[in-house]
Amino acid sequence: MRDILDQLEHIMYGYNYQVTFGIDIFENCTNLDEFKINLKKRFPYSRPENANLILFNVEDFWNEINFGLNYRGDSAAGLRLDEKENEKLEKLQLSYKDFLRQFINENTKIFSYPDEEGIPGYPVYWDYRFVVQTDNDKCIFIYGSSSD
Repeated sequence: MRDILDQLEHIMYGYNYQVTFGIDIFENCTNLDEFKINLKKRFPYSRPENANLILFNVEDFWNEINFGLNYRGDSAAGLRLDEKENEKLEKLQLSYKDFLRQFINENTKIFSYPDEEGIPGYPVYWDYRFVVQTDNDKCIFIYGSSSD
């Protein structure tokens, strides 16, 4: 997955525009308190102890993910892709979403993580941070943002 994220970041680098994506999978993570401990270990400058996670439904989750992936900007900043680059981008985006889908089922809980402090990326045009709590004791931290 890291290779796909790297390729997404590369192809989504545009005119006054760049993106940051990340996914961290925490094993043996059965509740949000364990997630916060793991996140603090992974990102020491984050402050999960102060973050009030917000329960999200699956549809809103995908809307946020798709908004970031589909954002193309405007005349001042954004992506300028030719047809071939756009096709490659769409394939990478599909791989990214397919990877995320494997963790989501009817028992999955999705939370928005509202604090950006200590998390990679610099939100300007769009951003998201989600915790996907699976039914097999994993917490997946997903983040993405765009900046100029």
